[in-house]
Amino acid sequence: MATAQQSKAALQLVTGAAVDAVVSALGRLSGSPEQQRSLLLDITPSVIAHYSDGSSALAADFYDDERERAAPPKLYIAEPIIPDRTVKIRRSVAWASDPLFGDKPEEAAGRLAEVVQLETARPYRDTILANRSRDPSAVGWRRVTNGGCKLCRMLADRGAVYMDTTARFAAHPACKCTAQPVFSTDDYGDEASAMQYVASQARRTPEKQARLREYLNANY
Repeated sequence: MATAQQSKAALQLVTGAAVDAVVSALGRLSGSPEQQRSLLLDITPSVIAHYSDGSSALAADFYDDERERAAPPKLYIAEPIIPDRTVKIRRSVAWASDPLFGDKPEEAAGRLAEVVQLETARPYRDTILANRSRDPSAVGWRRVTNGGCKLCRMLADRGAVYMDTTARFAAHPACKCTAQPVFSTDDYGDEASAMQYVASQARRTPEKQARLREYLNANY
């Protein structure tokens, strides 16, 4: 059985392979910027879809391992979750390929790497969170991190457990954090704080954003 950190390391190998595949493909492209963008719009979603199978399967296996460790009384088997984000991925690829039309075409590789890493890691996190919401024995999930930015450290602080089923996994480009399911038989500790829930929201009012920034600067 893999630990949370071992599963996180395995996810980094999967996302790294996906990034390498797309960046290598970019390096082999020729033709006009329009032609290269057109090819990237086909290549990138296909590569992400391929590696997302591995990302989501890795998460499902980890979920089942954690569940077996906790040994809750009810039977449940995790299902890999891969949301259809083709349209959003293509929009992101169009943004990433913008430098091909300017005087710094080399910047396209870095942008593409951000898109591919984020989108390939997403099914892992979605698999953990979706199964947690379906599993009657799960009480929530916690963030697994090795430090990282102020926001990631704050969101993972105290091993906080996100029990609200609507809680979102906040992730930024190159974010290496993962999620770990928590079960009712665990000694799981404290629920996430109000500020941690605010920080996990997809949209925040200017007032909440300012309050969060002040909190991060003061405490992290």
